[in-house]
Amino acid sequence: MDLVEFLRARLARDEQIARACSGVPWKTAPSGTINTEPRDPGDGAEAFVAKAENEAYAEHIARHGPARTLAEVAAKRRIIDDYEKQTWILGQGRPDPRLEAAQAARENVLRCLALPYAAHPAYRDEWSP
Repeated sequence: MDLVEFLRARLARDEQIARACSGVPWKTAPSGTINTEPRDPGDGAEAFVAKAENEAYAEHIARHGPARTLAEVAAKRRIIDDYEKQTWILGQGRPDPRLEAAQAARENVLRCLALPYAAHPAYRDEWSP
């Protein structure tokens, strides 16, 4: 498995999990609970998500809910797509030191994107930036 495959697999799993618990935005309550927004504003029915130790924990959990995860997955996929596109372009023509330097910078970005997954068994230490 190369770095791109590793990242795509991790993002696919992140997306799968986020989609399984998404649908409506998450919000915090002063009690430290995290609930979903009501599906139908008219009925006011919220769904309980979690109870946190304090308001800061609750805010953190709510801020990193499914909607944000899905947005981050999409953004990271765009970065990976750009890297792959540029890899293809570099493979089509003559070597150009400027383009190669730019691609090395893109690869370092991918290495940084992989860092949160460093504890995963498929992560390779050589990917560390």
